[in-house]
Amino acid sequence: MAALALQVSWASPDEYLTAFNAEISRGGLLVRGASLVGVQAGAEVVLSASVTGGGSAQVSARVAAVVPGVGVAVMFTGGVPEELKILGSPVLEAEVLLMEEEEEDEEEVKGPPGPLSERLKKMTVTEKMQLALTGTRDERMALFRDTNKSLHIFVLKNPRIGLDEIQGAAKSPNVSPDALKMIAEHREWGSNAIVAASLVRNPKTPMPLAMRMLEKVPMSELKAIAKGGARDQLVHAARKKLAG
Repeated sequence: MAALALQVSWASPDEYLTAFNAEISRGGLLVRGASLVGVQAGAEVVLSASVTGGGSAQVSARVAAVVPGVGVAVMFTGGVPEELKILGSPVLEAEVLLMEEEEEDEEEVKGPPGPLSERLKKMTVTEKMQLALTGTRDERMALFRDTNKSLHIFVLKNPRIGLDEIQGAAKSPNVSPDALKMIAEHREWGSNAIVAASLVRNPKTPMPLAMRMLEKVPMSELKAIAKGGARDQLVHAARKKLAG
């Protein structure tokens, strides 16, 4: 069976650098907006990547998870593909390599972490993805704090995650916008009044999504938001609802 095809593109070298730093350099990538209906985790894919003003490349990867409404997360086997390390102009390549060196230096100067932090530090992105799907409460909380924000959606797919953890994630500005969207669109979580209010107040919740969640906020919270408990556009919308 032929490998499935996925495409991803970045509008500029700077945009690619951001993706490389946050995801690719850690062994995986969330292809936002992609859809692979009926595809299971572990399926082989050919990822066609391109950078406007740079270059293009094709690399092999495996599906880590398909998240409806968000995209397809893939993981690279055998480390970061060389084709992605040199994708784009020579200047882009130099910046990517410098970024990798700086990250290594940052790891060296960190103080001695706790047992869980030490274990997570040694794990690959693929191992963290698996841990996010099956890990304990402490492990889920630690992964929500991980700098690789693409892991957050995997934590949300853990069948043991509790509503109190969802409520905490909904109010955290460290949780990725993709994860906040997944929370809002979940049938149970998105209808919870505390979750709805937290998403409205969270500055990282995409504005269109926050405006929709405002409809689910109870009257007491709506009054509090109208007094200035959120971004200006949401405050004005809350005041308008109260006046109407």
